[in-house]
Order: sequence, then structure tokens, then C-alpha cells
Amino acid sequence: MKQLLTAILMAITLSSAAMNDTLLIAHLCDPQIGFGPKGIDDDLAALRAEIENVNALDVDLVVIAGDMVNRMDSTSIALFHDAAARIEAPLVLTPGNHDIAEPCTPAGLEKYRKNFGPDFSVNKIKGRTLISFNSLLLRGGPEEEVRDMNARLDSALIAAKAEGSPVILLCHVPPFEKDIDENDEYFNLPTSIRRPLIEKFRNYGATIWLAGHTHKTHRNEYGGVTILNGENTSCNFDGRPRGFRLLSISPDGSFSWDFIPNEK
Repeated sequence: MKQLLTAILMAITLSSAAMNDTLLIAHLCDPQIGFGPKGIDDDLAALRAEIENVNALDVDLVVIAGDMVNRMDSTSIALFHDAAARIEAPLVLTPGNHDIAEPCTPAGLEKYRKNFGPDFSVNKIKGRTLISFNSLLLRGGPEEEVRDMNARLDSALIAAKAEGSPVILLCHVPPFEKDIDENDEYFNLPTSIRRPLIEKFRNYGATIWLAGHTHKTHRNEYGGVTILNGENTSCNFDGRPRGFRLLSISPDGSFSWDFIPNEK
């Protein structure tokens, strides 16, 4: 018991010390190579320009909130990886509905994991825990995959709370686009799970939820959790310029979320 208490105290001390530094995260959404109105070459050029801007900021972490490609063909995948290889900071991906067709199938999940890596990950950085999870499984998929992801999500949340580590969430589909009670649709998670999910996240220390998918810029607050959908690399449906968001989290937990356009 004494050894366990010592280990817990050491983890809390290390976490607190690490959180003395501001955390910088580049939040990219939907590069979706092959989707933009000007064609695949323009999408690729936009992503490369964005990566140059990201590298110039010397961020701690880069996250891409899904839809790396528009079609899961070998050409699009190779072009994305060629561009992403230029990112100088650690990179975390999360699957979008163009990366894994819905409802998720074993074949679709396997193809994503083969080409992009795990669809669930936990990353510790500067005393915080970033959990990237497959939001598509919350809208349908093989029972064992859904069960496994939820179990891994719960385990990661429990561990973060035990360590005193604030949680940042990353996925593709946000819980809602404009209102917690909006109808179920393409751009949100099912009504039946929205409130329970947000309440669970809040109870385990999550305050920021990064998403993509909507191709519109949204900042929503519910239950103490801020849900952020940034501008896209490929095409914005609300007329916003292409670019990404710089998330800067201070040691006290306050944060800014600033737009960085592709143009220099």
C-alpha cells in the first residue's frame, strides 16, 4: 500500500510539473484529399501549405480530426502520407467517415488500421491526456468493436483521473453541430448518447473536445466541455477561408483557439 501511494504521489507531482508549460496543439480538420472543388492537386497544395505554417509555429502536437482522404484508394492515401511526412511535431490521427465507410465493418476497420494506424490511441503530453477515439463506432459497427472501444475509452478516462491529468478528446464526428437537442443527422452523434457521453467525459476531467466533419466552424459549450470544430483544409461549407486552428492551453487550464489561414 505504501508503494502504491508513493507511485500515485509521484505521478501527480510529475503531472503538475509538466503542466507548468503551455501546450500548443495544431488542430487540422478534413484534409480529404480529392474532395475540394479545384481537384486533388489543389487539395494537396493546401495541405502542404498548412503543414509549412504548422511547422513554423513549433507546436507540441498536431492532430488531424479525420477524413484524411476523400476515397480510400492507393493514390489518395500515398499523397496524404507524402504530405504528412513533412510534419515535424508528433502527429495523432482519428478516423473520418471517408476513411472508414459507415456503418463500420471489419473490412473497413482493417483497411484503415493498415493504412493509417490505430483508430484509438492515448497520448500523454505536458501533464495532459489526449484520447483519440473512433466516433464512427458510436454510430454503428460490429458489436465486439463497439464494446472494445468503449472499454478502452473508459479505461483511459479512469487512468487519467487517477493521475490528475486533464483530458483532451479527439474524434471526427462532434456530439452535435448547433444544439444538444438537435435531431439525429449526418453531422452529429445519436441523441441517445450525447448527454451521457459528455457527462462522462466531464466527470473524468475532459474540458476540450476537438472534432471535424462539419466543414463549418463551430465552438459549442455543454456541461463544462467545449466542443471545437475548426476550418477545413479541403473545402469549407460556410465560406470560411481554408486553414487550421492553434489551440494554446495555459497551465491553469484556460485556452485560446486561434485561426491560422493557409496564406502567409
